[in-house]
Amino acid sequence: MIKKDVKGIFLSIDVVLALIPIMILLLTVASTNINYYYYSMEKKYSYEAQDSIELMAQYNSPDDQTILEEVSSALSENPKSGIGKANKIVDPFLKKPLGSMKYRFVEIKYLKGKEIASRGKFEDAKDVGVAVKCYRDYIFKLYVWE
Repeated sequence: MIKKDVKGIFLSIDVVLALIPIMILLLTVASTNINYYYYSMEKKYSYEAQDSIELMAQYNSPDDQTILEEVSSALSENPKSGIGKANKIVDPFLKKPLGSMKYRFVEIKYLKGKEIASRGKFEDAKDVGVAVKCYRDYIFKLYVWE
């Protein structure tokens, strides 16, 4: 009779010990903080940046050139004064698709990240969407944030 009772105690202890790792796993998963809002905003900014730079590559201006083609031509003529010309091309265009959003447009190959056009302080940006587009020998990068 005593031998049957001892087997029940060992079985109970074995079940309790097996539940400890499961409880630790459940508590770890339950305490994980997932911020869905941040992720959705990050995707939104990336989409805005990508859509805007794609528009710059596809939209034909009255001169029958794309915006990136005009910017590349302005920078090819003279890199120093070309930045001013490129700014006059890019700034009015980006205000239309981005509305009140802030942006920074740079060329990273020849100008080494020198700013061509911007709205807002890039240093104050928290969540930034980035898009990169190559045209001819130039590599353009567009940062978008609110």
